[in-house]
Amino acid sequence: MATQPAPSLIAATLTELRQHAPFDSMEIEAARYLATRLSLAYYAKGTTLQSPEDGEATRMFIVQKGLIDAFEPHAIAASKPALTLTEGECFPIGALISRRPSVLTFVAAQDCFCYLLALADFERVMDVSPAFRSFATTRLATLLDQSRRRVQRQYTARVSDAHSLASPLRSIISRAPVTVTPDTPIRAVLERMQALRIGSVVVSSQQPGRPLGIFTERDVLDRIALAGIDQNAPIERAMTPNPFCLPSHAALFEAAQAMTRFRFRHVLVLEEGRLIGVVSERDLFTLQRLSLGEIAKSIEQSEDVAALAHAAGEVRRLAGALLAQGVGAEQLTQLVTTLNDALAGRALALAALENAPPNAEWCWIGLGSEGRMEQTLATDQDNALIFDLPDGDDLGETRAAFLKFADSANQILDRCGFPLCKGNIMARNPKWCLTRAEWRKTFADWLATPHPEALLNASIFFDFRPLHGETTLADDLRQWLNQQATSHAMFYLLMTQNALQVRPPLGLLRDFVVVDSELPGTIDLKKYGARPFVDAARIFALKHGVSASNTAERIRLAAPSMRMPPDEAAAIVDGFHFIQLLRLRNQEDVELAEHASKDASQEDIATANARKANPNRIDPDALNALDRRILKEALRQARKLQSRLEMDFQR
Repeated sequence: MATQPAPSLIAATLTELRQHAPFDSMEIEAARYLATRLSLAYYAKGTTLQSPEDGEATRMFIVQKGLIDAFEPHAIAASKPALTLTEGECFPIGALISRRPSVLTFVAAQDCFCYLLALADFERVMDVSPAFRSFATTRLATLLDQSRRRVQRQYTARVSDAHSLASPLRSIISRAPVTVTPDTPIRAVLERMQALRIGSVVVSSQQPGRPLGIFTERDVLDRIALAGIDQNAPIERAMTPNPFCLPSHAALFEAAQAMTRFRFRHVLVLEEGRLIGVVSERDLFTLQRLSLGEIAKSIEQSEDVAALAHAAGEVRRLAGALLAQGVGAEQLTQLVTTLNDALAGRALALAALENAPPNAEWCWIGLGSEGRMEQTLATDQDNALIFDLPDGDDLGETRAAFLKFADSANQILDRCGFPLCKGNIMARNPKWCLTRAEWRKTFADWLATPHPEALLNASIFFDFRPLHGETTLADDLRQWLNQQATSHAMFYLLMTQNALQVRPPLGLLRDFVVVDSELPGTIDLKKYGARPFVDAARIFALKHGVSASNTAERIRLAAPSMRMPPDEAAAIVDGFHFIQLLRLRNQEDVELAEHASKDASQEDIATANARKANPNRIDPDALNALDRRILKEALRQARKLQSRLEMDFQR
């Protein structure tokens, strides 16, 4: 019979474990049970702790002190670890859950101590601790959720009277929805709305299921008074059919974003397919001092550049507020991009008043992060223009007119806080204001002769997305490019080699590799964090004919063709979004520091200026333990994606 550890030893072990995820969030009784079942073992440098040759895994290791290198089978001889585990990290969890050998070989990189947990006890902990089970099955997603909850708690503590847009829709449902059947007379519906002082009713059949339609105050003018419909007619003649619905667990932010993007004012809330309430634009935006709808309206109604620049500032303020509330990076970057698209559209309209574009079909396209719908708070312009030359028109004159129009638009966007591109990748550059045929020739030349400049251009221009104008011009170009790209093996090889030159900054002796710069000890999260994901996703999308330009969507859509399991694709996407989230948080901190530095010392002002010049650089030592842990996991996912690139395109 095993000897029970002394209570003091159990308490010390529990205290040590509680410093690391997931043990810091485990239920107390489950954590105490875990502490009683652990034993401690020493491993000298170079010792193999677990390998595929050992057969089915029989115990979990928790690193108590030291470093453990994990090698893929083909990389052991080259001493290139796939990842390095530090204090508090566990392995081989996947092998234990699946009752199989480990895929990686784990070797002590220095003298180490590890806690050991037998398989039977591991399974018992999985049974009694939902927190541990969630971590074991969806490790990165669980850590991300912990980080988001921490941010939300901090926000709530700072602004106690605010209702976070990260909260679920059910949290603001205060009364049951008012419903009518499709055959109810319009007059009866209007009388009921007036009596109850409500602005909408839901049209639903007697059978439970998705609502058939919605009727609102706005419909009274548009669909009854102006349309001349008899008020004795059934309400189904005046309702808006197929209303937008979201599940009750969806975030308030999702409803707000949908209202902004699709220009409607009500979202129906469903729980297990049953209607439980209606959330209006007024419900959402009375909770916030900054309104998505109001900002979108101010953009649309901006009559001059000064008004548009003010609206652009409101977009950045709103993004900062949502970031503080714990809204996720994917939703936040898409919101920022959506509103920036609206800003670009209004800038084009104002530019047309200064220099009208020719009477020809054209499309303004976003490139780089804008093309990928991944714009952060610190972004410059990357755009271009496609046009069709009308029969009989002179190409030189037509292009010259488009260039004047584009220059006006680029200048307006600059005044709205989107700096002119230092590399001149803008529509006002004659190189990037081309006909459809010229764009095809440009892309064809890059594919056929992938010299360094062509590869650099491809990394920017292949992420194009139509923003305004005749979108079919861009859609046709995308379809043509996907068809052409599949037959250029040398292009893929060189693109892969180019992508693999930028490696995630994971160290052997330390968690991260930092560099000397204006900000010593920092990591460039754009270059060494986000770029490995972006470059790899672009190559896989081109190879597998994926038309999406967004990095996460490229990975999700290409995954089946890559034979990538869904959970692996989800972990890679989660890793990318955490990198983006850290960039957004850091950029917001830089913005706040700039405002706070006005009364600071010269040294502090110099540091603030250096941070402003490098808004994507972070000091990993300044992160809290949880975010530092997640950053390491995220960078491992980037390394894993790069390993797939090597296997698929360099073997």
